[in-house]
Amino acid sequence: MSTITPRPTAPRSVSLRMSPRDLISIGIFAALYIVVVMGISMFGFVSPAVMLVALAAAIVAGGVPFMLFLTRVSHAGMITVFAVITSGVLLLSGHPPVSFVLTVALALVAEVIVRAGGYRSRRLSVLAHTVYAAWFVGPMLPIFYAPDDYYGGPSMRQMGEAYTEQMQALLSPGVLLAFCASTVVFGFLGGVLGARLLRKHFEKAGLA
Repeated sequence: MSTITPRPTAPRSVSLRMSPRDLISIGIFAALYIVVVMGISMFGFVSPAVMLVALAAAIVAGGVPFMLFLTRVSHAGMITVFAVITSGVLLLSGHPPVSFVLTVALALVAEVIVRAGGYRSRRLSVLAHTVYAAWFVGPMLPIFYAPDDYYGGPSMRQMGEAYTEQMQALLSPGVLLAFCASTVVFGFLGGVLGARLLRKHFEKAGLA
């Protein structure tokens, strides 16, 4: 993977100051990321098994808008604000608070990674997405420490008793741990997919 070509009109620094252009970029790509992730995840309403497949697909697909967003990141703080917006929306949609906290924490790690590459290393951008995508573990964390509250919560009641029973039967500790580990794999694949699309299409169109 090559490095991103420097842009003299968009200097990169460690400043936390957000310009109007920064805020617009964050807003646009946060909205795009939410639409992609939630749109694919909605297929999980079919069944718990489909849910796991949909989540894996959402992780990979989410790599495209996230990697495109990273080409607009000009300084520290932008990824964190992106995370606050996206996880905040998901919190309002029913995700547990622990998922919000995890997402922001992972965003801080991603900030360090992209900074280490001077905000231009595509390899480290892929790594940043790999780390950030682990937030998909967040919504399921309550199953480990508060399963009764999770399965008896409003979201699961809305899915129906049959769906809840199928989910309890499917999500054994082993399956949950395997899913948690798989977020790293799918996060990496999503980052690679996003990087390749950037190189093949978005850069040619002047979007990256």
